[in-house]
Amino acid sequence: MADLYVKSFDMINPFVVASSPATQGAKNVLKSAAMRPGAIVMRNFGHGSGGGSYIGPDSKAMYSGQMSIHSHAVGRQIPDSVSTLEQYCEEVQKAKRELDSDIKLWVSVGHYSDIVKGGNWEKEWARQAKELQLAGADAIELHFNTPGVAVAKDRTFAYHQLLRHSIELMKRTVPDMPIMAKLAMESCDVLTSMRIAEAAGAAAAGPTARWKGFYFDLDWRTTQARPGAGYGGTQATPLVCYAIAEARNNGIKLPLYGGGGVFSFDQAARMIMAGSQAVQFGALACSGGTQACKKVISDLSKWMDKNGYKDMDGLCGDALKLFNMDKDFTLERQNKLADAYEAAQVSDKCIGCGRCVDVCWQEGIEMKGKVAAKTDMCIGCGYCFQVCPTGALHVEKEKILSSVFEEHGINRGSEQ
Repeated sequence: MADLYVKSFDMINPFVVASSPATQGAKNVLKSAAMRPGAIVMRNFGHGSGGGSYIGPDSKAMYSGQMSIHSHAVGRQIPDSVSTLEQYCEEVQKAKRELDSDIKLWVSVGHYSDIVKGGNWEKEWARQAKELQLAGADAIELHFNTPGVAVAKDRTFAYHQLLRHSIELMKRTVPDMPIMAKLAMESCDVLTSMRIAEAAGAAAAGPTARWKGFYFDLDWRTTQARPGAGYGGTQATPLVCYAIAEARNNGIKLPLYGGGGVFSFDQAARMIMAGSQAVQFGALACSGGTQACKKVISDLSKWMDKNGYKDMDGLCGDALKLFNMDKDFTLERQNKLADAYEAAQVSDKCIGCGRCVDVCWQEGIEMKGKVAAKTDMCIGCGYCFQVCPTGALHVEKEKILSSVFEEHGINRGSEQ
């Protein structure tokens, strides 16, 4: 059975339940603990509780790991029952007493709205850090990914300057406490953010993809109650993966826990293979529940077993071999696939729909009566193969593309 233990975080597996309604107060932290994650981030007090999120196109897509979006949306919002730091620390203590000892409890501190409001927010954040350390928290997470936090820099503060200042403030205040920096990807250079977090002494960084978004139905009157902010989903995962891979390519060694669109094990695996040691559950935790998250953890373990990945060290960063292909190697793979596209002929599965001709821009395919046929003008671009509904145009694309790696002796981590 695959070993999911993550050395750099000392966690039983790479899953972190992100600050959300699913982690508000000890009661919800302990409920979320049923999924047996590596860590749980207790939500900052003062956010309010209740209400819900919109999952599109529907919950079936989310539960089955298909493409899904997530946005703030519906339901009654009620005040947080925890209104003071003393009460919040009591919640932390309760969670620590009852939480399985091998699950880490992180606590979320800081919110850009504190700075927008003004006042001595630095003194308040330092006070929270000291008290939360005494309450038994395992780490402090600075919450800098809230939708709008980065774009607010144009009106209120310089994001990167604030990030460094706040991490250094926490390090001076609680020098023995791990400081996790949850980072925005919206309207800022996330590579610079990760560099700053590393230089400032953060223990880890969590680049997380959530944007201000305006999602609405064509009959806009039927749209959910809160159509703006908090937009994310599976479409964000490749963006997070790129940010993580870019960080690794630029020498950033800081442990990472990326987040954005982790609704299934394969999205989690992609982030880890891009170079993130851990991943965050946010939307899935609060909108899908503990069973959905538990399934993702189990599915990742099963997939690793099936594909020969023995532990997280073998999985983490494995796809950087793909990301780091040089120009000649990329061209070799591209041309090998193009040659196959060009050589392949239309099979008897053709139904004469004409889609292939419609998307050909080189006169490389034509209709001969009721069936399509290749011409000498075909360059092997592949457009027609992508739109063929029956497989009349088909090549073994995956085998062709992977064969170039095999010819050069470049294998997956599980095959080393």
